[in-house]
Amino acid sequence: MKYDVIVVGGGPAGSTAARYCAAAGLETLILEKEYFPRVKTCAGGVTVAALNLLEEPVPPEIVESRCTHFYGFYEDEKVAVDMGQEFMVVVSREIFDMWLIGLAQSAGADFKQGQKVTSIDVCADGVTVRTESAAYCGRIVVGADGVNSAVAKMVRRPLQKNDLGFCLCSEVDAAGYDQNWYDGIEIYYGQMPMSYGWVFPKRGRYSVGLGGWLSGAKNFKEVLERFLQKRGLPLEQEIRGHFVPLGGIDRPTVSDRIILAGDAAGYADPFTGEGIRYAVASGRLAAEAANFLISRGVQLDRQNLGVYERNCYRQFGADLKAALFIARQFGKFPKLLLGIYFRCGEPFKKSLEILQGKMTYRQFYRWLLRQAPGLLRHWIYGNASQA
Repeated sequence: MKYDVIVVGGGPAGSTAARYCAAAGLETLILEKEYFPRVKTCAGGVTVAALNLLEEPVPPEIVESRCTHFYGFYEDEKVAVDMGQEFMVVVSREIFDMWLIGLAQSAGADFKQGQKVTSIDVCADGVTVRTESAAYCGRIVVGADGVNSAVAKMVRRPLQKNDLGFCLCSEVDAAGYDQNWYDGIEIYYGQMPMSYGWVFPKRGRYSVGLGGWLSGAKNFKEVLERFLQKRGLPLEQEIRGHFVPLGGIDRPTVSDRIILAGDAAGYADPFTGEGIRYAVASGRLAAEAANFLISRGVQLDRQNLGVYERNCYRQFGADLKAALFIARQFGKFPKLLLGIYFRCGEPFKKSLEILQGKMTYRQFYRWLLRQAPGLLRHWIYGNASQA
């Protein structure tokens, strides 16, 4: 059988792309190297902005907690923000990803597991994707196979150290520990340069971890252990690591008959590390581009597939560039900017509106510029009063 679209990778980007391709009437196949439910290294936070893009309500049984409160910590400073509305839910990725695959299958996509891609051959009339046990033919491939994408090798150079973040994740039994903040998340800044530690509530346990930019950071495990010890949490479970691409960096995401989506395309928030929102957004746009071009019978070459790159830039790419710029300023002036955040509190609330989809990074940056004189005065007077 020849498929219209072969999607490599069954995570949020791949399942979303497959769902919308199948719903548009395209013969769609998902190839996943693992067997579901598979372990996924992820804190499990899904922002409201990401949920809105799904266009399907997440079943209540999948949601581990609903977060309306934010608790931030930096050195001796702390802040609590009550948003009044959810800005994020916490899920177990194993279950969440199975639900997304189910949506794709319900739309008509085929799903084949245990199919690790070994090669991709592109020719004038189609593309052949080979796995360790079979070969599949199609018109176009959507590479949604993560930060270490095999498909991406056909499109761009491998990601370098300066292109990446890194995170360590684990889970802790919550029995015997305070869960009064069950409706919120804890974020700890300053563990390392360009990093933060987190504690997310789940049913009967915590998702804990440490994430930061790979460049300039080291000894992640030791820093994580010290962070959890200070928080009073034991590290009992297995620790898993995962690379995160820094979004906002110019990278090619299409080639002849190939589209990259999600982490494979380098679409993750360089400020927070959020990836699911951009996985879903790029998966939808990949499906739109594939359907638009296939339905019109035009050549599926690099030039025509450029419509996908342009649409991604308009929808979220420009905003990821703004996020990268802001993140770099925190790298240059961490004490100043974190000091302003913790003295004033309002920047935290505005930042959380980004997670709710109510504000973009570009809007947030303009807000910071307008508020800068007042924020600086507040910070200076606060420091003077403590002297």
